Amino acid sequence: MDTVNLDKYLRMPTENEIRRDNTLPAESTWEMWRTFPASGGILVAKQDRYREVPYHRHPWFELVYMYDGSETILVEGQEILLQKGQCLLINRGVTHFCRACGESDILLNFLITEGYLTQNFFNRFSEESYLSRFFINALNNRTETDHYVFFSSEESRRLPVFIREFLCEYYDKSLYSDDYLDSLMTLILLELANVFRRDMNLGNGKRGREHIIPILRYIEENYSTCTLRTTAEFFNMNSNYLSNYIKQETGMTFTQLVQDQRLRYAANLLRNTGIPVTEAANLAGYENVSFFYKKFAEKYHCSPKEYRENF
Repeated sequence: MDTVNLDKYLRMPTENEIRRDNTLPAESTWEMWRTFPASGGILVAKQDRYREVPYHRHPWFELVYMYDGSETILVEGQEILLQKGQCLLINRGVTHFCRACGESDILLNFLITEGYLTQNFFNRFSEESYLSRFFINALNNRTETDHYVFFSSEESRRLPVFIREFLCEYYDKSLYSDDYLDSLMTLILLELANVFRRDMNLGNGKRGREHIIPILRYIEENYSTCTLRTTAEFFNMNSNYLSNYIKQETGMTFTQLVQDQRLRYAANLLRNTGIPVTEAANLAGYENVSFFYKKFAEKYHCSPKEYRENF
């Protein structure tokens, strides 16, 4: 199959689209998803047009690619508009809903099993890659894992090429199809990692609410040691720009966010352990205990000792 025939194939109406019923997908579609092997592999499903896909969740990661047109997806109640060429990576087990696609809207779902994410897979990515940490955190069932990652990939030159090649091979398999598909999926995810990194750069100018989330998550995970400089370096951003961006999106400064996380952690230690106040302050990242007492009183309107006694 070449790319011209691929485009024709993707625009052809499916059986469900011809029926145009406003119900759940046909039993055959759900059966295909239910029997999707958990041991490894990737399944591609083109979303049926003309009807909504109700709230649902499944045990696979879902990479959504807007081949053409646009679509609105709600992930855990948060509305996201996908435009042509953009991608959305949805975490496994996360509830999501899709509004009805129109005739010119072509949305593709790449379902990725846990078994596909082997050590060999992770060896191809940098340990510092946000995408790697997203998958690793999810596989380890860490509660701080993001529900989704949004990619402003509409200007990527390589991504549509890689995806079209993947689809041509997927729908018209060759002798070494598994190896081709595996290599092409690696290229797709590597390009998305590059897109995400570029989107964090100062010159992109397209940051929105979606891109503050990984920054906030980074601060939540590294509040005891992170600084504005180290955080800016991690996201390949200018320190002054990062400071202004955080203030614009959250209404708080970087220092205020870090202080808030440290105080929350210290308060949790005071509620749930019997360790001395000084140790709780140190574990939360405070070397100056007097400064800790001052900031704690500002936030909780009492001393650490009084806080512990009240809780």
